[in-house]
Amino acid sequence: MKKVTFSLEEEQLEAVDEFQEEHDISSRSEAVRRLIGEYEELQRQYEELHTEYEQLETELEHERDRNRMILEQREEHTELVRYVEEERSAEQRWREAGIGQRIKWRLFGMDSEEE
Repeated sequence: MKKVTFSLEEEQLEAVDEFQEEHDISSRSEAVRRLIGEYEELQRQYEELHTEYEQLETELEHERDRNRMILEQREEHTELVRYVEEERSAEQRWREAGIGQRIKWRLFGMDSEEE
């Protein structure tokens, strides 16, 4: 192992000493090594979680796009259904109308609100 000397703030030294006591570690050096190891593990976990978060963000955006598309299709289908119903209604009115009414509609067009 390489020997390194560094300075710590009083609070940092207290944190190392507390960690040493809590984990029954025999020296400050070992406590610092374990803290560095824990930091590296936390950093690795952070990277994994961050990658997962980005993947979930991408999936969420895809789902939002898919939902938008479904809503647009639903609106289009609703408009088509409305159009077909209006056409059926007009066709039914045509069949039920008398000859005079049909001639009038041929000349001037069928009023969509007329019943």
